[in-house]
Amino acid sequence: MGEYSTSTGSSAGENGIKRIPMNSVWTAVENCMAKKDYATAKAVLAEAGREAASYGDLSGQLQVLHERIALTRRLGEFKECDSLCNRAQEVLTQLNMQSTPAAAKIYINIADTLILEERYRDAIRFLEPACAILKGHEETSKSPALAGACNSLGLALTAIGEYEAASKQYEEALAVLLANPACILDTATTHVNLAHLVSVWTNDEEEVNSNLITAFKLLDSKDLAHDYRYADTCLSCAESFEYFGFFLYKNQLRKRAADVYGENE
Repeated sequence: MGEYSTSTGSSAGENGIKRIPMNSVWTAVENCMAKKDYATAKAVLAEAGREAASYGDLSGQLQVLHERIALTRRLGEFKECDSLCNRAQEVLTQLNMQSTPAAAKIYINIADTLILEERYRDAIRFLEPACAILKGHEETSKSPALAGACNSLGLALTAIGEYEAASKQYEEALAVLLANPACILDTATTHVNLAHLVSVWTNDEEEVNSNLITAFKLLDSKDLAHDYRYADTCLSCAESFEYFGFFLYKNQLRKRAADVYGENE
């Protein structure tokens, strides 16, 4: 993977504060993620965080923390992830940004970690204000970020048995996603989430199957780039297809993910 250089790419921002070269950081991390080189991605982000702290670049720190939370969660490193979540909240307070769309995205990231830790009620306490913030800003009131928050809230509500409330969140997510036709992966994931909800709520087998088939058709779209995000979605959905006995779909999705990562060679 390519490295980045703060010494040549940094620039002055407001109040003369030196900024880390975020574009270079993201390029390096994206290259790593495409190769499943998570250790190097983690090292790049840690270095970028240190550089941002040394400059007093709080905005840069917040962006890096957002990515570090997602990566450590992916790696199952929850102790470190929880620490990063706490630090992100501190930076939001320092920047006086607690009620901004940027804060909402941090809250969703934190909540997704809490959901994996099965701390569902704690997750809801982050997701409810995140949804409120995103709905309260015109530029995010119909954005994929709001759909993501609704999806995560639906998962948490399902886990605590609030099925009707969860259904409303998924309906809202789909309404947003239908207005953003490029968000095919998110739409597929929402239908898979709905299948799980229906299976524990009404146990309507026909509706469960309909959602799963819709999800697979979306993942079959020729408009999708077969990159690591596609591969990750395929792997995530494959687990659900296996759970519901859709083994042919499961096998196809896992093969596609392996093709993306070059694991069938």
